[in-house]
Parts: sequence; C-alpha cells; structure tokens
Amino acid sequence: MMAAAGIRLERLTRRFAHRVKGEVYAARDVSLTVAPGELVTLLGPSGCGKTTTLRMIAGFERPDAGRVLIGEEDVTGLLANRRNIGFVFQNYALFPHLTVFENVAYGLRVQRLAQDRIAAAVGEVLALVGLAGYERQFPQQLSGGEQQRVALARAIVTRPRVLLFDEPLSNLDAQLRVRMRAEIRALQQALSITAIYVTHDQEEAMAISDRIAVMSRGTIVQEGTAEALYRRPASEFVARFIGRVNLVPARVVAAGGGHVEVEVGDHRLRLAGVEAAAASGEKVRLVVRPEAVALAPAGGDGLAGVVRTRVFLGEKVEYQVGVGDDTLQVTRYAGAADAAFTPGTVVTVHLPTAGVGLLPAGA
Repeated sequence: MMAAAGIRLERLTRRFAHRVKGEVYAARDVSLTVAPGELVTLLGPSGCGKTTTLRMIAGFERPDAGRVLIGEEDVTGLLANRRNIGFVFQNYALFPHLTVFENVAYGLRVQRLAQDRIAAAVGEVLALVGLAGYERQFPQQLSGGEQQRVALARAIVTRPRVLLFDEPLSNLDAQLRVRMRAEIRALQQALSITAIYVTHDQEEAMAISDRIAVMSRGTIVQEGTAEALYRRPASEFVARFIGRVNLVPARVVAAGGGHVEVEVGDHRLRLAGVEAAAASGEKVRLVVRPEAVALAPAGGDGLAGVVRTRVFLGEKVEYQVGVGDDTLQVTRYAGAADAAFTPGTVVTVHLPTAGVGLLPAGA
C-alpha cells in the first residue's frame, strides 16, 4: 500500500436547480480534515448532503465552490480516475459477466500491468478479504457479504491513497451488516488507509469510526468521537440522531462553581460538570440518555411516574414512563427486579446528576 494521505475539504459547495424549489444546496460550505490513517464517517438522514460530499471527494461531482485536497495536492479539477482513490459503492457495481478474479483485476488491467503482477496482487487482496479460492466464481454465485468483499478487494487492489465508502452495507441483512462492518474496520486499520465512510445508520457509524461528522441540510453541524457526540450533543438534532434521548424540560435555579441547580417539576437536581452556560431563571432542556434514568418502587425521593409500556429485548428492557405531561424513555438491563414494573405501575424516577447536557429551551 502507498503511504496514507490526509484529506482536507475547504468550504465545498454544490448547488442544483430544482423545477419547484428553485436553487437547492446539496452541500454548503462543507469543511473537514481527515488525518492520514483515520476513518471518518459522514452521518445524517437521506438528503443531508453526505453522498454528494463523498462524490465530490471522488471526482464524480464537480463542486461549485471550494477545494478538495488529498495529501497536499489540490485534486478539485482532476478527473476521478486521476485521483488514486478506492470507491466502494452501495450496490457493489460488480461486472456480472466477469469472474471474481477479473472483477478485482479490472483496475490493474486499465493500468496495463503485467499478467504476473496482476495475478499476484489479486491473489493477495482476495486472501486479505477472505476469498482465496473464489477466483473463478461469478458474482451471481456469491452471497451478499461475499459480493461486498469482492467490491472491497477491487477498491484496494490498486493501492489507493484513500478509500471511500458509500453506504456499503445497506443491502445486507442486520446480522451480516454487523459482521461486515467489523471486517471493514479491521481491514482499514490493518492497511492504515485513510477512509471516509457514508451512512445513515448511527449505530454503524459509532461502531466503525474514529470520528463522526453529523450532517444536516448540506452542512456539518457537529463532529467528534462517537462518545463525545453521544454525551455532549450541541443541538437537539444531534441529540436525537445519535441514539435515543430524553429532552427533559427544566428551569435553572442557580449556576456557578461548576454546578447547575435545576428544577424539574417540583423536584430539584444539582448537576455536576455541566459545560453549557446557564443563567438563573433560564428555561432549558436536560439531555438525558435512557440508560441513565433509574426506576424504583413508588414512594422514594424523586419524580413520580407511571409505567406506560414495557418491551423485553433480551439483554435489556425498554420502558416508556409518564412523568406529568411528559414521557421518558428508560432502558434497564434485564433482571428479576424488572418484573414489578409492568404497565400501570406507579414508580419513582431518578434522573442522573452527572453526565447530563443542557440545551436552551428553544434550541
């Protein structure tokens, strides 16, 4: 493999003319730096601009403004086949009339390499992706996971500087997706290759990435590690998109000295380590993840609640608990004590006092 190259996007913008909506921005001022050997995921809902951004990096789309740099080279004006990138497509894009060997060898033949070098390179990458011995098979004889491995082998056989993935696992069933994402991550780390990965699946992004860039309406709204985004979302959009969340209405009673005291209903909480600035009397929302909420039998010190639903999911139990006019999501890991909390049960709800984020009430 060639030495890994970093990627830098500088204010990439792509506009389209829409017959009804007029001028539409698919991507707007997208800036991002990916370090050599790093895997960064572009995460967001359909239509947020992540695939358009990836296609501009690859050279399949020409930006209306901004630059794409791979290493220190400005590749914005280069054709896709001059950028030395590997691209793994959502639909695999394998040639059905070619064998596995010829599918993988295609890029090397375009480079006019000698047959012995092609054979050696193809054999090496097929072994790397676990398909040694599959050289004479055709795509239609392979499972979905095997076809994805062929697509991955074809992308890396030319020794690209960077590797781009466009929702590569969306056509696989749930169990196979989990296995393949682990294999992709292990291969990317083994090759120390720089990668940008596009998906709308937040669990997939959290499992595979060094960092995640969350996109909405053509822009990156927050970037960071999976843990940072989960624990410290900067907006309601990010909080809701990265996992399940409760946004609990509250009012600030006092703030200072690294603590914020808030009032939730008629209950007060003293929160530690809250980063957001908040003034006394300000209405806010507490960012509380379901697994941080505790349930106890009725009568204790806490918020009074009523269990509305209980769903058993094997290793965990998920509840919806009514607290006043609000409904809280609660996750408890399965245990004998859960049997008491059936729908209709009156319970005491304990909110955490650490690891809670604050968002302005109107955010």
